[in-house]
Amino acid sequence: MANLSEFSIVTYERRPGYWRAAITPIRRSGIFIPGKTISSVVTPDDAASESDAKFAAEKIVRKM
Repeated sequence: MANLSEFSIVTYERRPGYWRAAITPIRRSGIFIPGKTISSVVTPDDAASESDAKFAAEKIVRKM
């Protein structure tokens, strides 16, 4: 299970009333392997509010 503090969650409104959230790992300085790094993940479904989109993103992070 991943820790929420290791990810940045940004919510955005795709169009009025349709919210999604982007989840991006916080990169620590150091070596990473090209092709093995996740840039970001977007919640698969639209949410009715910004807080619902953030909650959906947090659930995804907890499952990682």
